[in-house]
Amino acid sequence: MGFLTALLSFAVTIGILVTIHEYGHYWVAKKFNVKILRFSVGFGKVIKSFKRGETEFTLCAIPLGGYVKMLDEGEAQVADKEKHRAFNRQSVYKRFAIVAAGPISNFMLAIILYAVIFIIGVNGIKPVVDSVTKSGFFAQAGLQAGDELLSINNNPTPSISEFSNQFIQADEAQPLTLQVRSKHANLKTTTLNLTGDFLANPEQGLDQYLGFKFAMPKLSATIETVMPGSAASKAGLQPNDKVLSVDDQVINSWQEFVVQIQAKPIRPIKLLIKRNNTTLTLTLIPELVGDTPKVGVSVAIPKDHLKDWQVLIKKQPIDAFVSAGEKVYQLTLLNLKMIKKMIIGEASIDQISGPVSIASYAGKSAEVGLVPFLSFLALISIGLGLLNLLPIPLLDGGHLFFYVVEIIKGSPVSEWVQQTFAKLGLFVILSLTFVALYNDLIRLL
Repeated sequence: MGFLTALLSFAVTIGILVTIHEYGHYWVAKKFNVKILRFSVGFGKVIKSFKRGETEFTLCAIPLGGYVKMLDEGEAQVADKEKHRAFNRQSVYKRFAIVAAGPISNFMLAIILYAVIFIIGVNGIKPVVDSVTKSGFFAQAGLQAGDELLSINNNPTPSISEFSNQFIQADEAQPLTLQVRSKHANLKTTTLNLTGDFLANPEQGLDQYLGFKFAMPKLSATIETVMPGSAASKAGLQPNDKVLSVDDQVINSWQEFVVQIQAKPIRPIKLLIKRNNTTLTLTLIPELVGDTPKVGVSVAIPKDHLKDWQVLIKKQPIDAFVSAGEKVYQLTLLNLKMIKKMIIGEASIDQISGPVSIASYAGKSAEVGLVPFLSFLALISIGLGLLNLLPIPLLDGGHLFFYVVEIIKGSPVSEWVQQTFAKLGLFVILSLTFVALYNDLIRLL
């Protein structure tokens, strides 16, 4: 089921993003009366096609992109009566607009998706400090257990997710001002003076980098549901069972149970459970899902248990679109910062993901719910739009770069220069593809 969910989610993700991107090119070209010969989602063998007007719409077998084929004298002979509708006959400004419309459509989609998310509302956990590591950045700033992190540089951080986003988007080269509410309800302001760069190694985790842990609501290790056919079902676990120990290690919370399971290799584990005032010993063998041990149970959450921990971030439509625009802008800058760091060697290229990783993340976000999937879709849409704006020949950004040169010099870039740079662009794209696939393979192994 996990594989099928990932595959379907990946297909939906790529289908939506590619269709929106190519429709941007298509819509602007139609507005300029350029003849569209084909609108294709995917490459390779045609699976499904139909013709509407003068345009053939196709769905192809390789779902890793798409294209809009326009009438162009550089690709085929054009009848005299239709030359005015050829792409190459349009002014440089019209050609620029047609090419730029694809990436812009991806950014617009991201804004719409985030606006929908803000209107629906996003549940989060308040960013409260659980413990502070000695000599870490938080300790140096005087932060203590029980402090609630209210804002970074006057930007509100109502949830852990918002705190993480605001921190990543902030300029770490400058001191960061944090507003905090202590466990005694006293407000205070403190300054974080950072060294090093979190984005150079984000895998370490924000809390580890800053030297603290977020507080989480403690849940009893009581099982609410057991998935049929799961490892837990095979072991004989039932709803309302309370886990007392794992391999003789006392379990005081659901979080401790999860940590113990994920830390164990795939081998028999001895569980001591409490069921109807009696204790039982069961043998559980976790199953590997991806690279994570899973047992197939969910936790029982008492009513109102999370009331004091949860926060709902919800906005009215106008505020939602304004906030969505700001978020897309901030994430775009963050992506540019990451690209710059990878180019100059300050961040690892291990962070480049390929189709396998994207499919995995798509499946996981879809399993969690609609809002996480929409958020993932928006994030990938920003990445796709930004990638296509990079000045790499064969990508939209490469064409836009040549059009800017054409505007400056007053004449098109020579065919020789375009072909030479196209070869360079192909090398760059193939290299990035190789790195992405290699990273995917390493993650799988």
